[in-house]
Amino acid sequence: MKDAVVFESPDSLAVTLTLPHRGAVRGMGIRKGITVIAGGGFHGKSTLLKALERGVYNHIAGDGRELVITDASAFKLRAEEHRCIHETDISMFINNLPMKSDTTRFQTENASGSTSQAANTVEALAAGSTVLLIDEDTSATNFMVRDGRMAQLVSDEKEPITPFIRKIRSLYQDLGISTILVAGSSGDYLSVADTVLQMDCYETKDVTARAKELAIELIEENVQKTDWLKKTVSSKRIEKARVHGWDTISLDKNEIDLRYLEQIVGESQTATLAYIMQYILDRLANGKKTIPQLAKEASDKLEKEGILSMTPRNYGAGPAAYVRQQEILACLARYRML
Repeated sequence: MKDAVVFESPDSLAVTLTLPHRGAVRGMGIRKGITVIAGGGFHGKSTLLKALERGVYNHIAGDGRELVITDASAFKLRAEEHRCIHETDISMFINNLPMKSDTTRFQTENASGSTSQAANTVEALAAGSTVLLIDEDTSATNFMVRDGRMAQLVSDEKEPITPFIRKIRSLYQDLGISTILVAGSSGDYLSVADTVLQMDCYETKDVTARAKELAIELIEENVQKTDWLKKTVSSKRIEKARVHGWDTISLDKNEIDLRYLEQIVGESQTATLAYIMQYILDRLANGKKTIPQLAKEASDKLEKEGILSMTPRNYGAGPAAYVRQQEILACLARYRML
């Protein structure tokens, strides 16, 4: 980018790594725990998060992000209204619905912003993600925070949503799951953050000490380690699979909408997901496997035997490229005919 600002690490977060073909490289190390990226609008918060979400992949020379490395399991969460949800346990975040719906086996063809983000979160945990990436701009507000004055007006007994902010510390302390969160307006997250970064004209500053001075005490709740996705998959023969761009798979005219999976970067990955869907439904769906188990088995086979082992000869979905267990599980969860 012309006139781009060169990234520099704050001294307090600087680390030096020795690379085999480049020697010592100094950069910013984001610690495990809860990291909040704050700052004014257009100062680079989402730009930094976007680099981190793509850091699960290796970049080609000249890309500019060759040295941006993120935990391979990191998953970008967001609200995803209208997605389908298959008998998923979202009770960690949503309970006591007015119509007495069972949120331990919640299902819908038309999810709201909060229920979709709750499902996306527990699906990420079921896929083994240990880092969650969140931007408040693409999140459901009522899922992320609950204003103190609103809590006084509407008591907890009348509010079915337990906001993410009440669970975020327990997710790390009890389950070892870190969160990196862009928060431009929600100051409540300063109270739970281990590290606070401020983006100022694309420069990164460590403002953790100042943030702790401003923090107020918040209500927190524990989470329990459990198997959130228990739904098994029944066998189904797919006659025709097609890919429409990078964000849509068509299985016998039943479309899977992947546009909100922001870590899919190309049509060739979508083609791989189309191939894997048939592999799973054909060979692994015997009624004894849960969705996360099916996704992990397909991912392991992809790693050990390569992409050709997952490519049926009669499919014309196009060239295939590597995908992670996280994307496989997410694709399965969005298949409405499951």
